[in-house]
This record gives sequence, structure tokens and C-alpha cells, in this order.
Amino acid sequence: MKFSNLCGFGCNLMLFCLLTFIVFVPMKFQNDDAFQPHSPFKEMKFQSNLGTEENIESDTEKDEQTKKPILIWWTNGLFPHPPGEQLVSIDCEGYQCLSTNHRQYLADERTRGIIFYGSDITPDKLPLPRKSTHEWALFHEESPMNNYVLSKQTFISLFNHTATFSRESDYQVTTQNIYSLKFLTKRKPVSLDVRNAEKAKRNLAPVFYAQSHAGVPSDRDSYVEELMKYIKVDSYGTCLHNKDLPEHLTDPAENFENFEFLDFISVYKFHLAFENAVCKDYMTEKLMRPLHVGSIPIYYGSPYAQDWMPNNSTVIMVNDFGGPKELAEFITYLDNNDEEYEKYMQFKKPGGVTNQKLLDHMEKRPWGSHDHNFHIFNEDNRPDYFQGFECHVCKNIHKRIENEKQREFDTSVPPLPPKMANDLHMGCPEPFSSLGLTVEELKDRWTDTDWVQVYRTQEMMASAVYDMIAANETNSEHFINYLNKYLKNKNVSL
Repeated sequence: MKFSNLCGFGCNLMLFCLLTFIVFVPMKFQNDDAFQPHSPFKEMKFQSNLGTEENIESDTEKDEQTKKPILIWWTNGLFPHPPGEQLVSIDCEGYQCLSTNHRQYLADERTRGIIFYGSDITPDKLPLPRKSTHEWALFHEESPMNNYVLSKQTFISLFNHTATFSRESDYQVTTQNIYSLKFLTKRKPVSLDVRNAEKAKRNLAPVFYAQSHAGVPSDRDSYVEELMKYIKVDSYGTCLHNKDLPEHLTDPAENFENFEFLDFISVYKFHLAFENAVCKDYMTEKLMRPLHVGSIPIYYGSPYAQDWMPNNSTVIMVNDFGGPKELAEFITYLDNNDEEYEKYMQFKKPGGVTNQKLLDHMEKRPWGSHDHNFHIFNEDNRPDYFQGFECHVCKNIHKRIENEKQREFDTSVPPLPPKMANDLHMGCPEPFSSLGLTVEELKDRWTDTDWVQVYRTQEMMASAVYDMIAANETNSEHFINYLNKYLKNKNVSL
């Protein structure tokens, strides 16, 4: 088998290894700053919600820290503590750890946990050799398209602790863009009288759309383009563009959660909320923003999004319809029937949030709002979810250390069972056409990237990484050798 056939676009093997292992991450930043969840690397201003934070300098202080396990944040630029600290002492409900982003501590015998940010994991920069005492933790709340290897059982099983958008992960961040229930309910929708008047006065479509990232795995633009044949859509992004934003709102990175922009889009009755990838619990601000401003989201993404909605009449699920024409007919029906439309706004009224699952989840959720633009909705002063997951890892490592100590004195004490993630902790499906077409039938930009082949080739990467770790490799830069060996064993030639 030729590798070019596997790759789909004849790419060089080395380039494929080093660039497409993270699924062309640079591509997602070209036009899409506003259309992706906010990057944690932008203007991070972390404050402590966990207890003591201090830079440990003196010999006395160092002696006091010898019993605390060390956690290393392995991703450059992501460290959920004030800058300038080398070792930060964190207190997690009585469990204490030292947190750092300095990789030289990898060789320290106190190091027990390494925390990775999923979008930035690359096979040639892993902390090897992996010691039996090292527990790997994965944080990934962004799009599955950023690193499809995380959807492979072979790869995700390398992690002992997970915080992902999946409800099955150890420390779920499924509701990452529901900053609080008040975020959904506090802002009142524009009245229908005003909306209908503005629609006529400004010749507005009933439906708003704004995307500038084309050719994504969800194939969203194919569906939207077909939908436009049956109902008017105002498209403000570069994708299917037919209307211009006001000039002062055209910088997406600066304005798409600006209150002035929210005012601008709130006059629309319907918002197309189409994710860039389809996965069970992957829901972003695309869905939550229209709920916040009081519009009806027309949603394509997680097929289970309804599980997390305020009530049973909040969102229009694209998958509930036979196709764009049928969906357009329903939108038109609601657009022309104010009484029926208003039923979708009931969640904004007192007592309107009736989904007990959501109510219970938000009450018990151990972390608060991570988005500093909306920190006003973080009423409970709960930790940021990066810090919260760090404490989750710290507490679990302490439990294993305690078990190890017990077994030193009493061999009859059973060891804690090994903890491994599985594909339920991410497990996103292979990309598919939004219109149910075959790859051969698709003629748009989606096939230029060939997401199906990108997804499938990640299994090769996952297997090669697994083999590298199993071989007790000490230098992850040798990854290419393990990949070549895997390809040879599978009879895949260059």
C-alpha cells in the first residue's frame, strides 16, 4: 500500500508526522479566532482559588516540600498560576502538591503527574522515559479536529486522568460555555415587535450566520449553502459571505464577545450554530451565545446537546429534520408565528429552566467560569477549570501514594487498580458529510483537506507512540523510527 493513498494528498511522511499529527492546527488559526473557543493562552490572568501559592526558595522551605508530589504542566504557555513562579504550592482540600511548568523537574523523584493540553500534544515532545510512577493527565476542551489522535483508544489509554468535553471524562468540562445559569437567563431577548420592525426596516434575513473557517470536519457549509436555497440567511463571515458587519465589529478576535456585537446579533430571531466537528458532547459558544442574547439556535454538532439545554423547547436540532428544505419550512413557520416562537424563549422567564439534569450539574460543578469576559457570572468563586483539574490530579495521586505506603507495611492491602482512559473520554466519530453524501459526491473545499483520511491516519500515529512508550524509549524525538517500523510491519510504503 502506498502511503500517498493513505494520506489522501501525497504528503511527505516526515512533514505528515510533525505537522498533521496535530491535524493541521496552524490552519485553524488563519481565519477563525472568533469562531473557536477562546484559547487559554490569550491574556491568562490566573488567581488562586486553591490555597497557598508561593515561590519556594529557601532551603528550609525546600525541606518542607520534600513530601509533596510535583505536577508538571507540559504545555508551553499554559500554567494556571501567576507568572514567575517555579514551584507553586497548592492546597486541594487538604491534599498538597507542588505545581510547575519547568520541565527539568521531570527527573525529580517527587514528580508524579504530568498534565498535557490536548491540542498541543506532539509525538516527538513527550516526557520520556515514562516511569511507572508517572501519571499522565489530559486536558482538552477544544475541537476534536485539533488532534484527532485523541479519539483513538490506543492513544487516549496512555492517560490516567482526563478533563474533556465528554461527560464520560474524569473531570468533565462539557458545560464549559455555560458560565452560569444566569448567563443563559439574565439577558432578556429583544421583543418580537422590535425584531419584526428591524427586519423590515433593514431588510434583514430571519437567520444569522457568521463563520470564517471553511472546510472543517463537520462539513457545515455544505448544509448551510443548501439551506440558503430555501430561506434567506445573512452570512457575515468569509464562508458563504453575503453581508458585511459594521466596520468596528469586523475584527473577530476583539469583538465577537463584545457587548456591542452581542447587541448587533440579538435582533436576529435565529442563529445558525454549526460546530466545526461533530462529537457527542462537543458544544461551544456557537450554541450558548444565541441562548445568552435570546435568539433560537439552529444547532448542528453534538447530537446530544438537548441533554444540556434549559428546557425541551430551547434549540432547533438540525438532525431532527429530513434535510435543509424541511428545516427551512419549520424556521419559516416559527418566523411567521410569534406565539410559537415565544415558546422557545420561556427559559428566560423565572422558573423557565426546567431541565433538572442541568440544574443539578450546575449546582455540583466543581469549577466556575473560565472566561474572564464573563467572570461576573461566576458567583460561587469556584476555581478556574484548569486549576480545578490540577487539584483533581493532585488528590488522586495522593490516594495512590497513600495506598503504596499502606502496602509497604501490609502486603495484604490490595493495590489500587490501574486507571486508564478509554475512547468514551473523547471518542469522536470519523468525519462525515453534513448532507449524507459520500466523499466521492462532495465537490467542495471539505475534500481538499480530506478529513476522513486525516482521521484514519491518526491510528498509525497512536500505535507508533504506544510502541515507543512500551519500548521504554528515552528520547521521543526517535518517534519517526517507531512510525517507520509500524508502517513497514503494516506493509505501508513511502
